[in-house]
Amino acid sequence: MQIPEAALIEREFVIRDMQLSKDVLMTKKSLLRWLALAMGLISPNESRKTILELLEALFYYQFSENKDPDVHEISGYMRENHSGEPVSDKTILYHLLQLKNAGLIRREKGRYSFSVSPYSEKGDVESSIEYNYKNRSDVAFSKIQEALRALRKLYKTK
Repeated sequence: MQIPEAALIEREFVIRDMQLSKDVLMTKKSLLRWLALAMGLISPNESRKTILELLEALFYYQFSENKDPDVHEISGYMRENHSGEPVSDKTILYHLLQLKNAGLIRREKGRYSFSVSPYSEKGDVESSIEYNYKNRSDVAFSKIQEALRALRKLYKTK
């Protein structure tokens, strides 16, 4: 049985305030995991690594190649750089859709890039991610404030 309030949820996002230790800064793998945890893309103790491999591919193409990859390039990068069972294109597309729905990436002409803030240039991933999260939290807080004002009114009319 679904709780009726669940239908009211438009979007959910998590931001974690985490220590950024010297150990984390030493490797790409630890930085990717730290970022995914801090941005709420994975949960603590999560063992699934597809989203981490996908983020690695996106950052590689953004920072090293300065290009927007398509799903085949992402898949190829993941296959070449990670041992184990290959990830299907369907799984990659699912995770890309989740990142797109979160507003972190966009798809244009079959190519994926990080969403661009209206105040930054293409390739400024830091500003774009900050803008995305701040914008989403501003919208959520404005609704919280509206609900609190309505609640205050209801208590004053008693």
